[in-house]
Amino acid sequence: MKTNEAKRVWSGKALLGEGPFWDEQEQRLLWVDIEGYKLHAYDTKQDTTETLPFAQHVTAVVKKEQGGLLLAMRDGLYSYYRDRLTLHMRLNEEAVRFNDAKCDPSGRLWAGTMAFDGQSTIGKLVVFDENEAIEEKRSDLTISNGMAWDEQKHLFYHNETVTSETAIFSYDPDDTRTITRVGSVPIDYQEYGGAPDGMTIDNEGKLWIALWGAGAVIRVDPETGYVSERITVPASNTTSCVFGGADYKTLFITTASKDGEEKSGGLFCAKLDCKGTASISYKGQRNGL
Repeated sequence: MKTNEAKRVWSGKALLGEGPFWDEQEQRLLWVDIEGYKLHAYDTKQDTTETLPFAQHVTAVVKKEQGGLLLAMRDGLYSYYRDRLTLHMRLNEEAVRFNDAKCDPSGRLWAGTMAFDGQSTIGKLVVFDENEAIEEKRSDLTISNGMAWDEQKHLFYHNETVTSETAIFSYDPDDTRTITRVGSVPIDYQEYGGAPDGMTIDNEGKLWIALWGAGAVIRVDPETGYVSERITVPASNTTSCVFGGADYKTLFITTASKDGEEKSGGLFCAKLDCKGTASISYKGQRNGL
């Protein structure tokens, strides 16, 4: 197994850093601090970071093709445009909040939920389409987490952290909302010291999975479960990752704070030999708001 070491590029202290999104146009990395109620933007050209505070949990961020941002928050999905929040969809369940969210190849937002207790199996996975309609795709989840799409094989991957499973679905390229369960990635994550959290995919169809509890991101062949590379991170609770940089060969890695770990909660990156896939913006119909 090839090994690599991540370096810290932001020395702040996110309580629960998550949801990284690469903004290709601005060459910046967007990510959230769920428990800190913050959105961060790291400008790779200037090596500076801007922070926006909110009044509730903000769990994921994507750009909107028509302008602004789409945020998954504690109680719903919101647009953020010109310093204004606009509610699109209310999450009417007191015991749950949104968690990871990401857009599919068609620009529809897939968003997972989880119980605040982190144990109840009341989580769901929903899709928020371009017309702002919501459709439930999975239920009875504990912690719905990372997602990735293989556009060549028309496969969708979805992590469930508590059960340590990466489910595999086939999807209809003409309608990415149509998915069919076809199996799971054949891997025992406990052998690598953690549980699957956020993830992304490279242009060879291999998954890069952040391991909560292991201080690592591993590269996994989803067909065989073979791990070909491990990136070590000086933060046990490694939460998610995304490809970025001008050549998409930089993997940005988010982490959560942990007592006794000086660099935990920081933002890290690692230079790779392979090229990754781009973050996809939400293709809703409404301009800005």
